[in-house]
Amino acid sequence: MGVVDYILGCLAILVGTASLVTIARSLAERLLAGWRGAPFWLAVVLLAVAVATLTALLPGTLGLLDGRLYLALLLIAAVSIRRIQSRTPKSLIAGESEGPAAERAAPPGGDGSAGPAVAIGSPPAGGRDGRGLAVRSSSLLLDAVGLAIASVVVGLFAVEVWDKLGTGMTGFDSTWYHGPFAAGFAASGDTFSLHFLAPQFLSWFYPQNSELIHSLAILGFGNDLLSPLVNLGWLAGCLIAAWAIGRPYGGSALSLAGVALILGSAAMADQAGEARNDIVGVFFLLAGLAILVNAASGGRRLARGSLFVLALAAGLAIGTKINFIPAAIVLAAGGIWLTADGRRARASLIAAGGLAAGGAYWYLRNLVQSGNPLPWIDSLGPLSLPSPDQELGGRDAASVLGYLDDPGVIKDWFFPGLADGFGDGWVLLTGLALLAVVLCLRRASGPARRVASLVALALLLAWIAAPTSASGPAGEPAGFVSGLRYLAPALAVGMALLGAALGRLSDSVRWTAMAALVLLTPFVVLGNRSWTLTDLAGAGLIAGALFLGSALIAGRRRRVPGSGEGGRRPGPFGVPAPREGRSNRKRVAVAGAALAMILSAGYAVQDRYFENRYASPEFTTAGLSEAFVWARGIEGESIGTNATRQYPLFGTELENDVQYLGVPGPDGGFVKTDSCEQFRYAIFRGDYRYLVLTLDRENPDRPFPREIQWIEGDPDAVEVLKTPPTAIYELKGPLDPATCP
Repeated sequence: MGVVDYILGCLAILVGTASLVTIARSLAERLLAGWRGAPFWLAVVLLAVAVATLTALLPGTLGLLDGRLYLALLLIAAVSIRRIQSRTPKSLIAGESEGPAAERAAPPGGDGSAGPAVAIGSPPAGGRDGRGLAVRSSSLLLDAVGLAIASVVVGLFAVEVWDKLGTGMTGFDSTWYHGPFAAGFAASGDTFSLHFLAPQFLSWFYPQNSELIHSLAILGFGNDLLSPLVNLGWLAGCLIAAWAIGRPYGGSALSLAGVALILGSAAMADQAGEARNDIVGVFFLLAGLAILVNAASGGRRLARGSLFVLALAAGLAIGTKINFIPAAIVLAAGGIWLTADGRRARASLIAAGGLAAGGAYWYLRNLVQSGNPLPWIDSLGPLSLPSPDQELGGRDAASVLGYLDDPGVIKDWFFPGLADGFGDGWVLLTGLALLAVVLCLRRASGPARRVASLVALALLLAWIAAPTSASGPAGEPAGFVSGLRYLAPALAVGMALLGAALGRLSDSVRWTAMAALVLLTPFVVLGNRSWTLTDLAGAGLIAGALFLGSALIAGRRRRVPGSGEGGRRPGPFGVPAPREGRSNRKRVAVAGAALAMILSAGYAVQDRYFENRYASPEFTTAGLSEAFVWARGIEGESIGTNATRQYPLFGTELENDVQYLGVPGPDGGFVKTDSCEQFRYAIFRGDYRYLVLTLDRENPDRPFPREIQWIEGDPDAVEVLKTPPTAIYELKGPLDPATCP
């Protein structure tokens, strides 16, 4: 990518991001009047993601999603909402139902006692909460230890991201469907049509909020430079949400450290530098829970604004991955339950609106395309539903639930698998998460924490019952370890509740829990993974810089009144107000210099990235890796393939049109070709310039796929490359189905 293209791409990303923040902040100020600090900014991020996706889906439904059009829509929306904001009162939506007034309005007595009139998101202070329970202020040393654990996890995560910036995304799911979906959106501008991939798991029906975000980054630069970095942002969001969940109860450090360990475990290692979406759904649920507990702790009732935002978070989770559906429904239902009596009918409509805005689009698309919003389900009791009549394919289906009565499988497969995924201390780690959930289920915990516990249990049950959570031959669930990424969200929510459960207890209890987390750290984040001394040194430098920077910021904020120290009067959203007459020129200059340094470093990074992206793809078979290297020099061509992992074939600038060679069927079905005539007709229908034919796995009994026999020898199919188990052909003319051998 040249300097000019890089600068233009940076400008597009910066302008688009600034527009989204402007829109989202304006909405948050109205929906959550009186909020500040981490909960407020989590709401801003949720609203920004929702605005980003909805703004893209509007033209995308018509096949008109384009980078320039999208940027223009954001700019128009940002300018318009600022003009509207200047002319309307801030209470237009939330009124006086949020912030201090809402807290004072809580009914007295029991769990609904009125809380102290402080802005939501303000730091916890010593004293008593609305139910008469002691509220402990956060310990500086405890906070430092929690921050140190989180910094180590971020450092190691960043090292893995850096590795992918030297290879390209190599994970199976990233190259199978995450990457192709994102590249397909960016290339076609169409979000409503089905993008058929290898006929496994009906993947073309998956909800695709995460992939849409990647496609917007692709539209900015014209390539996937930002894709390996995206999940680093989601990681940061998860950690901030964890802090916010524990903060009302004085246990933010425990929540932060606990969630960091889960996200830094081997079970979630494939999220770093990849387009995996598990961590994305975790962020949406944690952010929604942060809104919930900060709005409802101390016996407060949820107002309309906070209910809508948490339901929006639940909807975004549903629109990201189907295994989050049960937990998201529980979260939204809990929000309705926590609204004032007599207002739950209206609350139900608000929650339904938030859910729909966040994730209904993909299920509506499925309904239109196949007649069923969840095509994996072909019946509801006696009611038959439209569904593709085909096998799901992929791995042998089996669930953890099916093995719970088999002690041999539990001992020989599940226990070792949990150690592989979460380290040798997995019993203590999972025990802490379950303990937090149980403690928060008690009536004395209050309704907010009970709802959060139910969300964790919904995630746990979804993992236990998932048809691939213990996939593999009967009695040999070889896919159990891979399926632990579906358990990780439940443990992350449980760990986020650790601070909420223990924060109000004695110092000895809190320190005992933190000591356990410190003890677990090396086993969880270092165990069962290959780290070089260079990796560890780089992670240490990043962790140290992050820890010092965060400590300096936290120290400065503690000097603000209301946080226990003297200092300047707080301004809007928890930011200290500037001294009278003080100019902001210095801050602008510093911010500009920092941005210039980041952009300069980014150019060097992108130069390294595109020089090495899929230059040595050792993550697949030898023949297919050569095809991936070949595709680096191909631009603007149409390629037909039978490869499951097809993303590298899109080319360096993602300009190739890559399609799987299959046969569309009724109700949105799509299957492999099973005859020469079908295969050649699929080629004719796609009008391809090149064919890349391969076996996904090397087979000693078959060096090449059978499809090669159906075109080999045809004068219009010219061989370009042939290395077992892969062959590339250039098509000079149509392949007539009537001339099949």
